[in-house]
Amino acid sequence: MKYNTDKFQLIIPEYGRHIHTMAKSLIEIKDDKKRNQQAQVLINIMGNLNPHLRDAEEYKHKLWDHLFTMCEGKLDVTYTSPKAEKEEKKEDKLRIHNTQGSVKNKHYGKLILLLIQEAVKIKDSHIKNYAVDQIAQQMKRAYLNWNQTNVQDIQIWNDLEKFSEKKLDLDKTKIIPVFQQVQTRKKTFFKKNNKKHYSKK
Repeated sequence: MKYNTDKFQLIIPEYGRHIHTMAKSLIEIKDDKKRNQQAQVLINIMGNLNPHLRDAEEYKHKLWDHLFTMCEGKLDVTYTSPKAEKEEKKEDKLRIHNTQGSVKNKHYGKLILLLIQEAVKIKDSHIKNYAVDQIAQQMKRAYLNWNQTNVQDIQIWNDLEKFSEKKLDLDKTKIIPVFQQVQTRKKTFFKKNNKKHYSKK
C-alpha cells in the first residue's frame, strides 16, 4: 500500500489525484487526433467538477490553462485561446481621440473657448456686450461646479481677457450674477411612537 507522500505531488490539489493521472496520461498518447479528443473529454470532466467556473468569463480558457499547468507544459494539443483572439480584435479597433484637445482650464471646457472666439467676431457692440455677459456667467457657474468654492469676479474677467487675447473690451468692475438652486432638505417624517406612557404612581 502506497501513501500519498510516496506518490507524485499534486500541482493543483483541487482537482484530485485521478484528474492529475489522466492529465499525465494524455502526454503518452502518440496519435494527435486521439490526444485532442481525450483532452476535450478531460476538459468536460474538469468543468463538471468545478461548476462555479462556468459563471466566470472564458471559463473554458481557464480549464485549459489548468490542464496545461498539470501537464507541466508538455501537452501538445491543438487549442486556440479565445483570449488571444479577443486581443487581436482589440488591436484592430481605432483609438478614440480626446475631443477636448489641449485645454489648460478644463473646468471651463472647450465650448467656452469657442464661444469667446465667436464673441470677438461680433461687430454690434450691444449684442457683443450681451454675449460677453452670458459667457462670463457660464464661466462662473462652471468654476463653482468644479471647485465648489467661492470665486472672485475679477478672476473670471481675467480668464476671459486671457482667452480672448485681450480682444474684448471688458468692464472688470461689473458684478457677475449667478443664480444657483438652493438645495432644500426634504422634511423627514418619523413614525409615531406607539409605546404607552404609564404615569408613575
